[in-house]
Amino acid sequence: MSPRRIAKFLAGFGAIALVILLVATIWIVRHRSATQVLQTAAGLVPGTLLRAHNFHWTQMKAGERQWVLTAGEADYSADKTMLKLTDAVVTMVSSDGKPVVVNSPHADLTMNGNHVTKAYLTGGTVIHFGDYVLSTDSATFMPDDDKVEAPGLVTVIGDGLKVTGVGLSGHPKTRVFELHTQVQTEVMPKKDSEKPKQS
Repeated sequence: MSPRRIAKFLAGFGAIALVILLVATIWIVRHRSATQVLQTAAGLVPGTLLRAHNFHWTQMKAGERQWVLTAGEADYSADKTMLKLTDAVVTMVSSDGKPVVVNSPHADLTMNGNHVTKAYLTGGTVIHFGDYVLSTDSATFMPDDDKVEAPGLVTVIGDGLKVTGVGLSGHPKTRVFELHTQVQTEVMPKKDSEKPKQS
């Protein structure tokens, strides 16, 4: 077989393969449901309306910024009343001007339109407020009331103290927190790097 015949044969074979591939693609697309097409195109997971990466939300009230929320991923529920977040971080400023930062691996937000009414934080919640760090397994945050509640073991570390207790209620904006039961306080010695230098 001459090289010219081989080239014609390969060209014809390629054209036929291309037509078969095109027909198969059209058939597959036409026989898929609209939901499957939308889910694949948008990268959605079942039961969600929308998935967002590098999520960013600023909550405003009366023209003033209340807090800023960021997350690695966010999934809206189909009825738009719930928002599930991964690696959530809430940042706000307390009434005395100091930053308050809340970190949580998982957060389920209850929504009323474009307004967050409640946030349920799980997976190990950590709240940085001023010189103190508060940690607990789970907590519920009600932003309209500036209220946070945690039912389990809570640890607060800062200013040379470690305080533990079970159950907490508090107000992040005013940085006022109260432990309910089994409260224990431990004085932590300062590290050499924290001690004042003597001249």
